[in-house]
Amino acid sequence: MALDLTPFGFTPTESLAYATLLRLGPSTGYAVARGARVARANAYSALEGLVARGAATRTPPPNRPARYRPTDPQSLLAHLATLQGEALDRLGRQLRDISRPGEPVVREVAGNRAVANLLMQLVARAERSVEGVMALELWRPTLPAWRRAADRAQLKVRMRGGMPEDAPSWLQPAGDTPDATVLLIDEAHLVITSGDGDAVTGLWTSHPLILLLARRALQTPS
Repeated sequence: MALDLTPFGFTPTESLAYATLLRLGPSTGYAVARGARVARANAYSALEGLVARGAATRTPPPNRPARYRPTDPQSLLAHLATLQGEALDRLGRQLRDISRPGEPVVREVAGNRAVANLLMQLVARAERSVEGVMALELWRPTLPAWRRAADRAQLKVRMRGGMPEDAPSWLQPAGDTPDATVLLIDEAHLVITSGDGDAVTGLWTSHPLILLLARRALQTPS
């Protein structure tokens, strides 16, 4: 499957150039053009675009062609999550300023990837707190959002299915818990899922009654 960075503001050629850098390692523009099978001018333009967006760095040795190094994928994910979170924060403030309170949201979500994408958005925007229980398989795909949330929100999360090797101090083992993920974000959004992998299904809601029930359930000693 071809790497696609276009949803994050990159061009298709920039996506191809980044994938080529990951495959080749630090390379000249000429090498990337050959590896990606694109015109040299297009390759250099794409590489400069990657540098401008934080997806690559340029090292110009004295009297030698510049070499481009790809940003580590996890670092790029964290960078993009930060940018997306900041953009969503700005949009959220603008929408609150110009809109009336809307109807409570209740949406279905299915599949591990869809759940991870939803948590990335909600957790990265957390301003006060995130608490609950989360499946281990969701940790790595959502890690950039948790790093961002840890800088400004109180996190009280238990991990179901084992603990990651790089677990931060605020993450605790869940012990004997149901096969579910239950996360309350800023006491305003609730994600509830059941199952694992592609078989996971659940709900995302801002309904005040469901939020109240979730708060009481999370406060009840296990």
